[in-house]
Amino acid sequence: MSYEEKRDEIAEEVKPIVAHTMPFHKKAPAKVVYITIVFTIIGVLLALFLPTHMFPFSMSPEMHDAVLTFVVFTIAAAPVAALVYAIAAYSLIAWRKKGANNNEEPPEDGAPSHGSGLITSLWIGTSVVLVLFLLVWGMAELSAETAQQSNAIQVNVTGQQWMWTFSYPGTGVTTHNLILPEGRQIDFNVTSMDVTHGFWPVEMGVQIDANPNVIDHIAATTNRLGSFDVRCSQICGLYHAYMQTKGTVVTNAQFATWLASQGASSSSIQSYALSGK
Repeated sequence: MSYEEKRDEIAEEVKPIVAHTMPFHKKAPAKVVYITIVFTIIGVLLALFLPTHMFPFSMSPEMHDAVLTFVVFTIAAAPVAALVYAIAAYSLIAWRKKGANNNEEPPEDGAPSHGSGLITSLWIGTSVVLVLFLLVWGMAELSAETAQQSNAIQVNVTGQQWMWTFSYPGTGVTTHNLILPEGRQIDFNVTSMDVTHGFWPVEMGVQIDANPNVIDHIAATTNRLGSFDVRCSQICGLYHAYMQTKGTVVTNAQFATWLASQGASSSSIQSYALSGK
């Protein structure tokens, strides 16, 4: 037996002893845990700081809730994603084939290990709790967005290839630019004249399909003056990308003045302004 063969034989005999006496922090599972913690911290920090650069500014509580949902879901998913990435990273670094001889056969797989009942139970239990939490949160947010508000100003939204039309019931006013009063709940009644569109006032943080022969409802509350984008979120034909317009949130006095400039009577403006109060 050559020296090299004898050395390898001794190494194989000693390996189980060394592995058994090795401190936990030097073992592979501990290193995976450390990497998982680092990746989790990175994921949480990204969830906390990226939304301010990724999302448009908020002009409604609904937009704030949408950003908060993104942050919460990302934080909840961070440990799971971190564990997967940690195992992959450690496997690529620690268990990669080493040496310059690329023709050398890779070592055989080790004996299969049986699963731990404790680890399996923890994994299933954590997954169930996480999924239930995300489900309840998501259903609550969806219910809040689609609930028709009894004290909201009504705005009818009609999509057609490739423009939006907005009308204000009882005033006779119809426009292609969405004008809204500040500090009021707006109930959008959304439909389509042809194909399916997607009504998306971006900075309002709400979105709903516009379907032919169906009126869908979604609500948002304006809490900031300024302009926002209105886009179509469903591919609706050749000029889908150009199906966008501007919306503006103005003061209540400016809103009444604008309605009057569009031909609405004083009585209809007063009735419309009081309809949500």
